[in-house]
Amino acid sequence: MTRTIKLRPQEADLPERKVRLRLPGRLAADLDDYRELYAQVHGQEIELAALIEGILEQFLASDRAFQRNRHGRREAL
Repeated sequence: MTRTIKLRPQEADLPERKVRLRLPGRLAADLDDYRELYAQVHGQEIELAALIEGILEQFLASDRAFQRNRHGRREAL
């Protein structure tokens, strides 16, 4: 009988990668607005880099096609 638990195996820690980018003015303004809303809702400020990291993580985690593809690749290994 196979048992499953909610906590999944931890992935190997990959090295960090520094990324520099230019943001279009409208996107930069939207991120500033989001940072302001975040501070109002949570009572603490968030650095832009941390905000972008969180948005990217959440986006990738919620993309079902990406997750299916990723899960399929892991099973093939």
